[in-house]
Amino acid sequence: MPNWCDTTYKCVGDPKEVRSLYNVIKCNDNRKTSRVKNGFGKLWLGNIIDQLGYSWEQYRCRGEIIDYQMDGDELVIYQSTAWCEQEGFREVIQLKFPSITVYYRQEEPGCDVFSTNSFEYFPDRYFLDSYEEPLYFETLSEATDTVSCIVGYKVEEDVSAIDEALEKYVEEHEKEDLFYSFHEFTEID
Repeated sequence: MPNWCDTTYKCVGDPKEVRSLYNVIKCNDNRKTSRVKNGFGKLWLGNIIDQLGYSWEQYRCRGEIIDYQMDGDELVIYQSTAWCEQEGFREVIQLKFPSITVYYRQEEPGCDVFSTNSFEYFPDRYFLDSYEEPLYFETLSEATDTVSCIVGYKVEEDVSAIDEALEKYVEEHEKEDLFYSFHEFTEID
């Protein structure tokens, strides 16, 4: 059984090509049945790869689109994938639509994978997962201020110090149903 990864794509390029990609996904989503008879569902990444004219068996496509939307001329695709971002899906998009560049952010807490290929398109560099709503921060200072409010004292502006403060806080409140996990995104090629 895989560790599930939340992956977000931002597809940027010629507006006609971006809209064409959106329409392929939307058409597949609106089908009564999937063309690929594999039981994975209409928005399984392999189905979209097939719709784009490529064979899903040639690319990594372990996951599905859970939401998608146009944001101006940019297509944003939210995916749930196995273990990590499925670069095969990204490669097919860029093969089919040469003007499109796919920027992504992946979050897989089980293996502590938190990365992006663009801080320009995904400016948040820190992530606080919790029993409540997860929070994203562009700066360590913002994260430190929030964590200081949670634990009740000024925490040093340092990733390790934040981790230690949250760990100590959860231990001190072990009878409560608390969960905090702090992560730093890395930029990869």
